[in-house]
Amino acid sequence: MKRALLLGVGSLFFSSLALAQSTSEGVQAGLDPNAPPPTVHVVDDAESQTPLVPRAKDLLDSHVLLAASVGPVWSLGHLGSDLAASHSLGTGFGLSVDAGYGLSRSVVLGAWGSFAGYADGDRCQSCSGKALAVGPFVRYQLSQGLRFDPWLTLGGGYRQVSVDNQAGARQKFSGVEWLHLELGADYYLFSGLGLGPYGALGLSSYSTRPSGTGGAAVNTELSFGIRFLLDVPGR
Repeated sequence: MKRALLLGVGSLFFSSLALAQSTSEGVQAGLDPNAPPPTVHVVDDAESQTPLVPRAKDLLDSHVLLAASVGPVWSLGHLGSDLAASHSLGTGFGLSVDAGYGLSRSVVLGAWGSFAGYADGDRCQSCSGKALAVGPFVRYQLSQGLRFDPWLTLGGGYRQVSVDNQAGARQKFSGVEWLHLELGADYYLFSGLGLGPYGALGLSSYSTRPSGTGGAAVNTELSFGIRFLLDVPGR
């Protein structure tokens, strides 16, 4: 009787021990102790990396740019403090050229020159005049990688004006063009050829002038027209 009782207790003990061990192994195999409860949803709120956008292709650095512009021109202000420019110089026709070299993807450094011939002024029916100017410039191209390319030019230089009056005498004025400003845009018809509109403003003071024309004064040159561009090696 005692032997049977011991066998029964032993069987019950070993059965309980085996059940506990299998339950523990099941928990270890099926559950991660570090995992969140089943009702919790983990959201990754890390910010996504913004994709890098490559810069537009550099179409200006080390390029040689040659241009010619034509259009009407007006001389306003005063050649001397006692001589208004419009009295001797009427509407003119101008030709300007410039040559530049691309220093970077948006900056061009170069030189410009212009020539203009003027008709009669409003107080001199037999007068005519000519103007010649040269100087350096720096140009900033406002766009990159586009067929339509606006630009802004800033420079200065030297200007000389000659006026033939109705008596046949010639008066000469010369001095510094201390502001040469141009605004325009080039539209590339082909890889190395473009054209577009331009407008120019020049402010000058003539330190050399004939007697009887007064002291130094500010003269203004205005012009606009069409500009033709040659780009080497092209876009």
